[in-house]
Amino acid sequence: MKIAIVNRHVDDVLGGSEMQCDNIGRGLSAKGHEVIYVAPAGSKEKNYSRPYQIVAVDSNAKAIADAVINANPDIVYWRFNKYFLYKSAKAIANHNIPIVFSISHISDTQRWNYLVNPFKSPLNFIKAIKQSLENAFNYRGYQYVSGVASLNTQFLNLLPIKKQRYLPNSVDTASTPFTWPRPYVVWVSNLKPQKQPELYIKVAKEFAASGVDFLMVGKVLSEDYAWVKTEHERTPHFHFLGPKTPAEVNGILANCLLNIHTCKPEGFGNIFIQAWLKHKPTVSFAFDPGGFIDANNLGGFADGDYDVFKSQIARLINDPQYRATTGERAYEFGRANFSIEKTVNEIEDFLMEVLEDSKKGFEKELVSQS
Repeated sequence: MKIAIVNRHVDDVLGGSEMQCDNIGRGLSAKGHEVIYVAPAGSKEKNYSRPYQIVAVDSNAKAIADAVINANPDIVYWRFNKYFLYKSAKAIANHNIPIVFSISHISDTQRWNYLVNPFKSPLNFIKAIKQSLENAFNYRGYQYVSGVASLNTQFLNLLPIKKQRYLPNSVDTASTPFTWPRPYVVWVSNLKPQKQPELYIKVAKEFAASGVDFLMVGKVLSEDYAWVKTEHERTPHFHFLGPKTPAEVNGILANCLLNIHTCKPEGFGNIFIQAWLKHKPTVSFAFDPGGFIDANNLGGFADGDYDVFKSQIARLINDPQYRATTGERAYEFGRANFSIEKTVNEIEDFLMEVLEDSKKGFEKELVSQS
């Protein structure tokens, strides 16, 4: 197959979906498929150095659609949320190129949605209206989508498209060695309101006498959290390490006691899988992707209850045997469900299935018109 992937590239934006698309591009290329990666807002001068072709384009519907149409792929794997979806998908579909839309966030399933807090300021209220209108407009693009891939079983059948499949994420387990002088737990994400880093710092203060350090990894994306950079002055056992590469995060996870998660419901964060594949339990305050943590006892899911959240962390810190057995259970679950080979094989199968169905539909249409 000749496959076009549409998303920002991980060399431009270090995010979860970008990491996934790079894994998928590498994996599909290794299996003999021709992959063209259309990267909105990418650098046309950068040497991306990948086994697949990268086409950097301006971040707008026309540039994206033109790049895909010029590449003339058999099928498109779209993982760029709903950004520019309506106009791009309409133009691509007019050239009889089927599109598989990959859900990366719960907002992908919603017609009207916004990510800013509209009550924070008049400007935010205007931004929320603008985001809602843009999302509703681009939601119309689903009429041109032939299949839906979802990284989370809970998001299946939320979009008006008949053909849908759960296709799990996967991560690279390569690690950069990391040492720390005291036992520690770790929180990993970029700092913005959706991630609720303030909850992690709040619970860190509850464990001031535990002898355990609370490390935070991520890039400050909202100035509302600039204060985190100096929080160590007020909470000595809290340490903000800033952004790290995936391999560095893996190294940090390898030696931690547990991973702590405070994000609101979104997609399926790579950090869950990274932690499990490093034999580490996860305690999540508000989000249990696929219901996997609760169903498989992979740490703890507090379902928004702060007291439960705190007690789950305390048990894993204070009970080494329970922590070890939970970590091993997490590893076995992660190993069985989230390998790169498994993900690439399943995506390949789904793309081929959607492509075959699309060909049959196109042939039927030609017959009916003759």
